[in-house]
Amino acid sequence: MKRNDLPDPARRRLLAGSAGMVGVGLLGAAPVVAAHNVAHWDAETDVLVVGTGAAGAAAAIFARQADAAVLMIEKADYFGGTTAKSQGGYWIPNNHLMRARGLTDERAAALRYMARLSYPELYNAADTQLGLAPDDYALIATFYDHAARVVQRLETLGALGSTFFPGGAGYEYMPDYYAALAQNEAPLGRILSPRRPDGAPGMGDEIARQFEVAVKARGIEVRFRQRAVRLVQDANGAVVGVEVADADQKTHHLRARRGVVFGTGGFIHNADLRRRFLRGPVYGGCTVPAAQGDFIPLAQAAGAQLGNMQHAWWAELVFEQAVVNSAVPMNVFVPPGDAMLQVDRTGRRYVNEKFVYNERAQLHFVWDPQRAEYRNLLTFMVYDRRVAEQFAGMFPLPPGPAPYVIEGADFQTLGAAIGARLAQLAPHTGGFALDDDFAGQLVHTVSRFNGFATSGKDADFQRGETPVEGYFHNMYRPPDQTNPSPNPTMHPLADQGPYYAIILCAGVLDTKGGPRIDTHARVLDAFGAPIPGLYGAGNCIASPAAQAYWSAGGTIGPALTFGALAGEHAAARR
Repeated sequence: MKRNDLPDPARRRLLAGSAGMVGVGLLGAAPVVAAHNVAHWDAETDVLVVGTGAAGAAAAIFARQADAAVLMIEKADYFGGTTAKSQGGYWIPNNHLMRARGLTDERAAALRYMARLSYPELYNAADTQLGLAPDDYALIATFYDHAARVVQRLETLGALGSTFFPGGAGYEYMPDYYAALAQNEAPLGRILSPRRPDGAPGMGDEIARQFEVAVKARGIEVRFRQRAVRLVQDANGAVVGVEVADADQKTHHLRARRGVVFGTGGFIHNADLRRRFLRGPVYGGCTVPAAQGDFIPLAQAAGAQLGNMQHAWWAELVFEQAVVNSAVPMNVFVPPGDAMLQVDRTGRRYVNEKFVYNERAQLHFVWDPQRAEYRNLLTFMVYDRRVAEQFAGMFPLPPGPAPYVIEGADFQTLGAAIGARLAQLAPHTGGFALDDDFAGQLVHTVSRFNGFATSGKDADFQRGETPVEGYFHNMYRPPDQTNPSPNPTMHPLADQGPYYAIILCAGVLDTKGGPRIDTHARVLDAFGAPIPGLYGAGNCIASPAAQAYWSAGGTIGPALTFGALAGEHAAARR
């Protein structure tokens, strides 16, 4: 199999010689264009927005509402970016729908929850800034202070209607990922979805549809297949435009009288940046192929400092899909099935299989000091025929035969088949292999798991004991599936085969590192000062969430909020 990392050859050559130093060395960035060297501007506007996902669309709409002329450019040939491919949730604390139902989400408590998850090693509830650095605290406080306003304003403008994200598993609302955490005093109601014309919750494509309609209604031009390649700066260092390349690689210069806002997504499909910055081996993600980190070298050439480059919105992938193409069709958000467990190379369970995808995926980065390797580089989702049949079609369980599913008549045969498959995949893994007694240990592991399933209590990993696990299991369960066991997330594996396995690895929804921003979404230089005229929001910048995934919609919520703030501030510049 040949890996396709969707690189841009020119960028790969540029990056090959870079020092890879965050905030110091330029990542092979092409120099900026001096404004006095632009002989002709091909178009002029007040605010130029790069990218049409949630961040870019919010920036464009809020800038236009402030009476600024707006032009949008998009690298792909469609509107919406990764937002259009998403589940469509956006996490908005203290939103107007919560308040209308009497759900309380006080500022101090919400900030404690966010700070506790984003900076657990710094968190101090007794400190006025919760133990955080002033700029980090300011970003999460700004998010709380403006997120609800932004979403309600979008509703009022007719740009994006909202409703609650669908409930389930006995919940009227989807619970926060850490609904059971002591610092979470408002675990229900923060997660919203776009409201379709029929009133039902929509997904990411509905966000994109509504935003595209809103953009067109405001007379905002969108130019597709336009890739930003260099920033244009004036003699004072202010960003005043962008050099772009069209589909025919013809260069154009676009002037922005007040500011340029980037909402171009992360860098997961740039193999060089992925290898240099992410905290462990990561093989791809479900974001769109255009997520190649274009903003990073452009911003650094203008003097920007980077942040949060080691973190991402983590999720597991089917390894044998990812080695073919880093842009996988879907992440393994929740392994479906009840008679299902995940084991490591030794045949032992290593995780609560039903817990949040962002947390599970990070266990692939565990380092084994004795063997000098990543112990969980690859892990194995093991299940029986009952699960294969009852949960068929619930990804990654296929509706029929699939090349990435490994089968064995018994656990010994299954272990041998996994070993043979790993030998075939060795060029992609550094020779990662099972321990010699994998099959024997797997028998003991399954026996122990079956005991937990019978009793309803997982003594090792407490599977099924938090609100979000029940919600997830119900979401990834066919309506007619039944389980008489006391804990619906567990069922004993069958005494006889066949048994099946799928190889899993670390991946992402997208990355969340890049140029650092301030509370107006202005990009900061190496000394912490704003670069005039340059803004960023969404996955192309250092996320205000830092390492945390606050809950479903923790990606799009901040993207909407800081995109709107960028559009407002840029429109007000003169």
